[in-house]
This record gives sequence, C-alpha cells and structure tokens, in this order.
Amino acid sequence: MSDREDHAAALRRTGFWGRAAAGCLILALDTGRILIPHRSAHCQQPNTWGTWGGAIDRGESPEAAVLRELSEETGFEAPVDTIPLFVFRHKSGFRYHNFLITTAREFVPRINWETQAFAWFDFGDWPQPAHFGLTAFLDDPRSNAVIEKLSRANPA
Repeated sequence: MSDREDHAAALRRTGFWGRAAAGCLILALDTGRILIPHRSAHCQQPNTWGTWGGAIDRGESPEAAVLRELSEETGFEAPVDTIPLFVFRHKSGFRYHNFLITTAREFVPRINWETQAFAWFDFGDWPQPAHFGLTAFLDDPRSNAVIEKLSRANPA
C-alpha cells in the first residue's frame, strides 16, 4: 500500500489524513513575526488559518515530515532551528506534532494548492477563523511561552 493509500484509509477510519502528521509555524528572527497559511477550499477545514504541514509518511520522523512538508508547501528549506512543541492527541490515536521553525528573515513562500493566502503576524494578533489545530497549538501554555519569548527576542 502506498503512503497516499495508507493516508486515505486513515482518513476514512479517523477523519484525519494519515495516522500521524506534523506541522509548523514559522517565526522570522529579524521581525519576531509568525508566518501563518490560510487553507484553501480544497483542504479539510477549508478557509481557516492553520499550520504548514501534513501526514507523516512510513519510516519518517515527525521532524523529517515537517521539513519535507515545509519545502513542498512554501519552497523554504533553510530553517535556523526546528523546535518541537505541542502534540495534539485525538481519541482515535491520531497525533499531530507541532513545531516552531525559525528563520533569519521573513520571506515570500511559494504556495501550492493547499494554501490560498498567507501573512506574517505579530505575536498575539492571530487571524480568524482559525483551524482547531492552530487554536489548540496556540492555547498550549508551553508552546505559547516559547513562541512569545522568541518573537520578542530580536524584533527590528
């Protein structure tokens, strides 16, 4: 069974694409702002603001998956740091591993069909409507503290 078939089977079973997934927000160290994607009409929970990410393929670690997804969805491949944060756990067994990716500077992502827009946001000025996963990520006290600390560390 291919990864795509495996992910589709998990969707039918759990309501989530894949058995596990990984995603991220991107923080630019030069401005302290956070890059957030606006999900397209072609995705689950369309037209919501979420994270960059997707299903973890067989044999892939969450960190490798998030870096692959980041490259596929933004064209970005030069993180300064990859910080593991909140893991969303669903009663079905599905897990979503959230990361904060830091980059030296803001950039313009090359988006694909999964994203209809994107924007750089100041910490706490979160866009609406938010995907439930983004809300859970930002409501996690540890994740929130790490993102806030780094966003306020070096802004221009």
